Amino acid sequence: MEKKTTIGKLIEYEVRKKGLAITEFAKLICCKRSNVYNIFERCTMDIVQLKRISEVLNRNFFKELADDLDLIDERELSDEERNRERAVSQFFAAVPDALYRLGKSASIIFFSSKAPELEGIRVPDFGLLGYFITFTRNDTMKERWNGSPFLSVVEERNEDGCEVEVVTNLAERTTSVNIKLDYKTEEEWYRILKYAFEIYEKYGGSVPLSTYGSLE
Repeated sequence: MEKKTTIGKLIEYEVRKKGLAITEFAKLICCKRSNVYNIFERCTMDIVQLKRISEVLNRNFFKELADDLDLIDERELSDEERNRERAVSQFFAAVPDALYRLGKSASIIFFSSKAPELEGIRVPDFGLLGYFITFTRNDTMKERWNGSPFLSVVEERNEDGCEVEVVTNLAERTTSVNIKLDYKTEEEWYRILKYAFEIYEKYGGSVPLSTYGSLE
């Protein structure tokens, strides 16, 4: 029986293909050399680590997971972990189609907190290039920025049950719209994105995502 390809093996293939030494790759993803071999054997992957690996190898492994869910062996996941993986995979599978239906040309990008002015700040996980519409996994922007004197976070909800956050930077007077990234059907993603753009336009929109994003 042919051995199943896993996310770890896919990463190993890309490292070998690019001719990266294990020590060099380990340094780039901020881990020990011994841990790299552990990554190659994994059937599951931490989302933050996978983001870093995707950036280093310049390959969108999140899209790989969305296209082939069998890369994750769900038998090794807890129910909570399984739901999180499904949420991210569904996000990358459903959002491009929803944007197309809405007539919006936008790419999903990762947020990077490497800029000095963002040091220590929990920024969103993903965003839409060209719009300040962001996405946070597991928690909301209000939970991430609880007590911050520089941000105002207000929830907006419509009759269909779609809920977004309007985040205002009081210092720079810029506004963004954030959506909590949990599991949604394709139709639910379409509806909440439609509502997010309505709210975005209502508040005037501001600061297209280009400065802090990476890996389209």
